Amino acid sequence: LRPPLPPEPSEAPTIAYFAYGSNMNARYLTRVRGVARVSSEAGVLRDYAVSFDLDGIRGVEPAFANLALSPGSVAHGVVHRLTADEFDKIVGSEGTNYAVQEVEVQLPSGSAVIAKTLISAPSLAAPQIPSRRYLGYLQEAAITYQFPEQVIETYNPDHGAYIPVLSEITGAGIHTVVWITARL
Repeated sequence: LRPPLPPEPSEAPTIAYFAYGSNMNARYLTRVRGVARVSSEAGVLRDYAVSFDLDGIRGVEPAFANLALSPGSVAHGVVHRLTADEFDKIVGSEGTNYAVQEVEVQLPSGSAVIAKTLISAPSLAAPQIPSRRYLGYLQEAAITYQFPEQVIETYNPDHGAYIPVLSEITGAGIHTVVWITARL
């Protein structure tokens, strides 16, 4: 794995964006989505949990991450500082199922930031196990941003859905679609 590209310096005002799925991963965000970030740091969203309740492709990409209201829980994620144009690029490439919401995210320093995040109504009756490929992005981000060990293990790719050859083809197809959509 190549390390993520460093954030790009910017004089433009920024938006705090709380990412909790593959967009937590700086390498994925910059190389696949084409989004330049100004800075990134871990963050915790209280009273929410990361839930894999968004429909993917049955068998090979069964589910994607979402945020679910869950009093007493915490959702670990990454706060990326982005320009408005970069944030709009993310919203545009995620599709129409998500709503932009403002949330208060706790930072490692103990301070809090109001951040924008994307939340959708669940499209699955119950959360599913995501793909090995998808969990790999989440675990890489969890390690990079020093999430608790329990969270890092939750994202262990060895626990993900995998069908030899078909999973690789599907993953490559998803990358291509996201890469093209992000650049339109």
